[in-house]
Amino acid sequence: MANYTREIAHMLDRLNTKILAQDKNGYYVKQLKVELNLAEVLLLKQLGESGSIKLNVLIKQLEVDRNFLNTTLKRMATAKWIQKSADPEDRRGQIVSLLQPGRELYQELIKQQQLELDFVLNDITINEEKTILKFISKIVQYHTEKFEVK
Repeated sequence: MANYTREIAHMLDRLNTKILAQDKNGYYVKQLKVELNLAEVLLLKQLGESGSIKLNVLIKQLEVDRNFLNTTLKRMATAKWIQKSADPEDRRGQIVSLLQPGRELYQELIKQQQLELDFVLNDITINEEKTILKFISKIVQYHTEKFEVK
């Protein structure tokens, strides 16, 4: 088997650079007509998939601190994409949910991400897809606290 370690490391660096650039310039700006940073994209996806979610759960899932998340949520609430309300079970907690404009933005975001995936995976075999999935899974596993590389 060939050793492409240097090339893989180089492409991961380029990928990180592209992610930073998109975070600064906005994801899918032309298609969505708004500038979404990475945190907003991830929040939209979490809320779009679950409907509404407790603030504490969002903090754990996104692995960010409360201040960062609150700043992002404030921007999204100002744009009328989300709303925060008191948790009926625990009045101290808050529940975050998408408003109609947020649901529409979520649907368009999913559509754009699917188009991107279709483009990327268009000429790739199922076995290559499995290899890509395994590679990405290993990277995520490496960056998870529970896993330690020896």
